[in-house]
Amino acid sequence: MIKFAQRLAAAFIAAFAFVLPASASTYSTDYSDVWWVGPTENGWGINFIQQNSVIFATMFVYGPDGTPRWYVASALEGSAGTTFTGQLFRTTGPYFGGPWTANAVATPVGNMTVVFNSPTTARLDYTVDGVPVGKNITRQALRESNIGGNYLGGITANGTNCGNGVSNGAILIFGNLAVTQTGQALSMRINFVSSTGIASTCIMSGNLGFTGKMGALNGGNWSCTFGSQAGNVGTFSLNALHANVNGFSANFTGQDQFCTYSGKFGGLKDVF
Repeated sequence: MIKFAQRLAAAFIAAFAFVLPASASTYSTDYSDVWWVGPTENGWGINFIQQNSVIFATMFVYGPDGTPRWYVASALEGSAGTTFTGQLFRTTGPYFGGPWTANAVATPVGNMTVVFNSPTTARLDYTVDGVPVGKNITRQALRESNIGGNYLGGITANGTNCGNGVSNGAILIFGNLAVTQTGQALSMRINFVSSTGIASTCIMSGNLGFTGKMGALNGGNWSCTFGSQAGNVGTFSLNALHANVNGFSANFTGQDQFCTYSGKFGGLKDVF
């Protein structure tokens, strides 16, 4: 699977070494978050909790009389990783301030379909008692994450459109990854030893923004040195970046003077 030994003679890219990042969901992008239309329709929204190929949705809206209404789609089944469909219910139950009794009722009111057209945007269509509703929704930002810290991590990617004697193929990059984030300004420094025993460094920087809990960095810059010799210089982007207390992972695209790259980027939090 990993061909970097075959690419050593192709200049500096084969000297990279990073860890394989983990994904928040093994089925698709993790769509768990608070979603809404935006400030033009402030006051209602929908929560998605995803487990594998199923999403549990809870929607808080208002009835024709202006009073709050709560609807639940407990099993939106996934298709192709981007479309989720299932039945929508209105629920009633015992008073929250008293003992729980077995008189909760879930009444079917229609169906719901969510089509995610990116990691941060979707089309929501549902029907309640014969009334159809369609909305374009996005993740709601509450507070942006800060991924600053020390990691073991890096890139696994495929290189294509290669030149300068470099052949297309897979690359694996692994090293000590130091991340500094001030506001949206992100700087990442990767220290590693190349497969030829040369102490090497790559520096990557850009602005990291979040939509809900999902981060993206577009138009970042990277440059590498191998010993005292300059190496790769180019640009990169990260999207669908998901962070937690254990580390972070993202989709990676980039290019330099050798190749165009597409793959994964991530880091495991270093406890030492």
